[in-house]
Amino acid sequence: MSGQNNIADERKKIYEDINNNILPKRLPVATTFPYTIVAHHGGLDPFDFQYDYNMLAESADDLCQKIYTDNCPVIPPNIVLTRPPSFYELLQSRNFVMSHSGYMQHPEVVGMGADGYPELIEKGFDYLVEKVVPRQHPMLSLDDPVKRSTYLEMAKTTLAQDTGNFIPVYANLVQKYGYYPGAPRGSFTISEAPMDFVADQIRSFSGISKDIRRDPGFIKEACEVVLPLVYKWGLPSVVHPEGGVFLPLHMPTFMREKDFLDLYLPTFKKQLEQYAAVGVRPSIFCEHDWMRYLDILLDELPAGTKIQFEYGDPKIIKEKLGEKFILTGLFPVSSLLLDTPEQIVDRAKEFLDIMMPGGGYLFGFDKSPLGPKDANIETWAALNNCLKDYMVYDNAGESFGTPLNSEGFQRDLSVIPDVKSKYLFDWDEHAKMYPHTPDFAKEKFEKISHDIFVSYMNLLI
Repeated sequence: MSGQNNIADERKKIYEDINNNILPKRLPVATTFPYTIVAHHGGLDPFDFQYDYNMLAESADDLCQKIYTDNCPVIPPNIVLTRPPSFYELLQSRNFVMSHSGYMQHPEVVGMGADGYPELIEKGFDYLVEKVVPRQHPMLSLDDPVKRSTYLEMAKTTLAQDTGNFIPVYANLVQKYGYYPGAPRGSFTISEAPMDFVADQIRSFSGISKDIRRDPGFIKEACEVVLPLVYKWGLPSVVHPEGGVFLPLHMPTFMREKDFLDLYLPTFKKQLEQYAAVGVRPSIFCEHDWMRYLDILLDELPAGTKIQFEYGDPKIIKEKLGEKFILTGLFPVSSLLLDTPEQIVDRAKEFLDIMMPGGGYLFGFDKSPLGPKDANIETWAALNNCLKDYMVYDNAGESFGTPLNSEGFQRDLSVIPDVKSKYLFDWDEHAKMYPHTPDFAKEKFEKISHDIFVSYMNLLI
């Protein structure tokens, strides 16, 4: 047990250091196994385990023995990262549906026609609740309130069960293998950039691509309206250096630079600066190839932002951005399948010789493997063993890079105001109606209201 305690302490220390701009003794080896790979490794039916995630326990344990990692590689299910099908089925959702092979897929969906911009701009969150959410999740239609409330409660209950029932499995793996347990509970969230939010499930990719040419003014107004929503959505309840807010960036590589600067960047920049102002580290995923935007990222994004790249030239990205940001990604996940164990070790060393010097890089793939056809277990094990031994610094303890919010941003309600909605709890109204309610109850009620707000927003990502 003392050995496990020692490795657990070491892992906590290296994560603490890297997130406080201190060179650790070595970089963490961070791995996440997709459930599909865990299920295939255990010979499980690709459909069945998604209705009882505890079926993955034995296979997950076996993979933990085969592949070294510093974090627990099998995370508890949640609505955004793992898409439990029971939740979406009960709501008859259109935005996430299961394919014939068992994958939860996101077809192109339209939650608002081009003529809906004025109402979205006028009503904001109320419009999402009344119009967009019911279109994406028909069981949440306002036409039948009893059925709506019944199935909403069923969906919430099954989501809570899917998440909660797996936590003992996760906790057992953390304790058994001395894994880094992750950032404190409540310190890590997910959100979207304003324009991505408008595009993703409200207008659709093809819809907003037309709007960019036809109605750019509406897009700009809509982004300003949803900015407070996505900011509040991504604001963690616990602010911690090892936490943060993750934002996958979808639209920019499909846009002209002129439109990116005019339509996408202004509200996105405000969002990230206001996160930095309260000590929340933005963690963004630059999907596809962002090489033409590197100078814009350098000039416009807050220092200390964590940036994952999918494609690009590692040497140029490191030289341009490595001093201001924490970088990750770029290592080809395809090598897990195409390389031999010997080849992937050589590839990793060559890659790390570019990215490691001076600090500021966390090893990561260009994208996540989706299923068993994307990775060879022996090759993955060889890679991680190499990473553990090779990602070592001989000057541990020195500072690196630029800390979060070195610019000194301040929270400014004139930049991003609070969200107002008739569907969210109002303490002043409540206190007038129930003057006997003690002041300390305000925090409890507002926390519940915020959780409901987040639940609605999660339906649209």
